Amino acid sequence: MNLKLNVYKDIFLVDDVVYSGNVLKNIIMQFKENGINVLGIRTSLATEESYEYFNQNLREGLKCGCLMGKDVIDQICERDFYFGIVQSGISTLQSNGKISKSPYFRPFGNPIQRASIPKKFEKIFSNGCILRSMYLWKCIEENSKRKLYIKDLPEKITNTNENERILDVLRKGLIYYEKDTNRNYGECR
Repeated sequence: MNLKLNVYKDIFLVDDVVYSGNVLKNIIMQFKENGINVLGIRTSLATEESYEYFNQNLREGLKCGCLMGKDVIDQICERDFYFGIVQSGISTLQSNGKISKSPYFRPFGNPIQRASIPKKFEKIFSNGCILRSMYLWKCIEENSKRKLYIKDLPEKITNTNENERILDVLRKGLIYYEKDTNRNYGECR
């Protein structure tokens, strides 16, 4: 979108969660450089730090449904820990200029950066996410009575090939259970 062609000069930004506010600060600067004034921010959830900053620096401030205390170290959404779920993970710009999604677990994303998972738990955490995702996709395949491929997903996933079966991609992603690829992932109900 060419911001200079935008007819609006005063806008509000809406986000689901405002944690540090760094991304929004960058966006606000980009709008300002293009002659657009951000009046305020509306969100469902915000930290006290971001709340205080934006209320001091924006005319209409930040309004939120729930304010997190100073002792909160991170906020997460469970869908970010499942492979291939719409709007899960973080959107990333690829070298070809296209957007793809990165779930918050290895080898597709970074659980340390995105979800404050301690480094010593990175592998076991990532494999737990992969195993849960495998169970989910196994059940979806059983219920739909067909194999599902990356190309069937509504959003491209980082580091995947569209012609690979989703369950095969997940099997390859297992880090901790390397020799346990024939594991029983549970009965679908």
